[in-house]
Amino acid sequence: MDFSRTPWTILLLLLGFEGCLSGVVETEDSITAVLGLDVELPCYYRAKGAEKVSQVAWSKKTSSGQYEAVVVLNTEYGAYVESPYKDRVKEQSPMVPEDGSIILKNAVQADEGTYQCRFNTFPAGNFEASLKLTVLVPPLPSLNPGLQLTEGQGKTLAASCTAEGNPVPHLSWETEVKGEAATRTAVHPRSVSVTSEYYLVPHQGMNGKTLTCVISHPGLQEEKKITHVLRVGYLSDASLLGQEEDWFVGRVGASLKCAVEGHPKPVYNWTRVNGTLPQGVKAEGDTLIFQSPINFEDGGVYICQASNGIATRQTRASISIAELGPAQRNSQKQEKEGSETQKFSLISVSVISVAVIAGVLLAILLLAMVLVSRYHKRKTKQLSEKIEELSVLSRENSRRRLNSNSASVDRRSQTEETLPMRTGNHPDSLRDMSTSSMMGEEADHRSYSTLTTVREIETQTELLASAAPSEEVQEEELEQGQDEEQKEDSQEEKGEKDFHGSMENHSSIKQAMDHFYPENGTLRIKPNANGMYINGRGHLV
Repeated sequence: MDFSRTPWTILLLLLGFEGCLSGVVETEDSITAVLGLDVELPCYYRAKGAEKVSQVAWSKKTSSGQYEAVVVLNTEYGAYVESPYKDRVKEQSPMVPEDGSIILKNAVQADEGTYQCRFNTFPAGNFEASLKLTVLVPPLPSLNPGLQLTEGQGKTLAASCTAEGNPVPHLSWETEVKGEAATRTAVHPRSVSVTSEYYLVPHQGMNGKTLTCVISHPGLQEEKKITHVLRVGYLSDASLLGQEEDWFVGRVGASLKCAVEGHPKPVYNWTRVNGTLPQGVKAEGDTLIFQSPINFEDGGVYICQASNGIATRQTRASISIAELGPAQRNSQKQEKEGSETQKFSLISVSVISVAVIAGVLLAILLLAMVLVSRYHKRKTKQLSEKIEELSVLSRENSRRRLNSNSASVDRRSQTEETLPMRTGNHPDSLRDMSTSSMMGEEADHRSYSTLTTVREIETQTELLASAAPSEEVQEEELEQGQDEEQKEDSQEEKGEKDFHGSMENHSSIKQAMDHFYPENGTLRIKPNANGMYINGRGHLV
């Protein structure tokens, strides 16, 4: 220490001694200051008993290990500041001797180091403590855009961010754009610089997006951010708007718009295929305006070409002019729909009427079928009962007739055997038989047993012929049989009017029997020139 420059040091050495009672010096181990800001160096003495603080001295340790005076604070003479710190150091509490804290203004990196605080007390002597001052150098970041970004490029530098400080600053990126960062550092005598670069593959979706560099450092109260807006050169595909609208004769205010996006903004060129633009058509940037009412001559193929130095895009639209507008078409459509609706209504009414009539006719038909069915069932039942009744009566009459016919045939056959055979009247008998046959056919619908009866009579005649009695007895029995036959016939005529046809068949049988004669118990046909017989049904026997 240079004692010539610090006269208060001799006084402190002469007065300093150690006593049995001593206080305590309180300070911080380290203090952090921010470059360019004020910093307080704290130092307190806690006295005991009757101790009094007479002076406080601050010094800084040099690179050689020695301490150089900074300031001396005396309770009687005030503060004395060394020239290197002139106007930069002042007392924190001049009226309180035990508070030896000082304020270092506008801290710089040269202020970093170890500081010593020494208290001179009476009668206890001298007490000291040390603290370390660190000066933080906050970074001063900067962001530099990269090369011009154009759609279709490969991996390209979008921006770089640099920050220098002490201690080393930390850099990061905030963005919604996909990419990758690369960081490099550079060490300086009192600071470290950090540079971060962000790379991406540009496309039109990145245009207008933000890329933010975030700097973190202990010397900053909060993170510092630097934002860069990306500009990507591109030109999107083009399309024409307005061609889908109704284009008809007389339309006013029609236009075509060339929809294309790009950076930088494109310029437009309008043309028409096989001709120039019609009169009354004006091109204003991306829009083609038809200032006059549309006519058929405005139709054709229109072309829009857009270019911005990055690329060129072209699109076209074919415009057809209709004769009628939508209002007129709607009117015609409504009229057509009205006529169709009316026609449909008439058809519906007709169909409904036909359906109702068909339903009524179907109901009547079903009712008639039910009634006819019931009627036929009733008639069938009555007819069945009648047939059953007639069948019973027919069986009873057949039994009676067979019994009577058997007796009469027996008698007649016996009588005929005694009578001489007449051969001269065969033709007449044949005619009679034919007549009888015709009469029998009229009653044939009442009885179908004539031929059966003849066969039964032939069988019975053969049986009777085998046991033929004498001629006298036959004549008496024949007469009695005729009487009984007449009585039975009269009774049958009175009680059975429905069976006259069967009785007529018996007459035919009588006439037919004239042409037979018994021989050895068998009926033989009498010789006849014709040699044939026709029964009541016209059959040849």
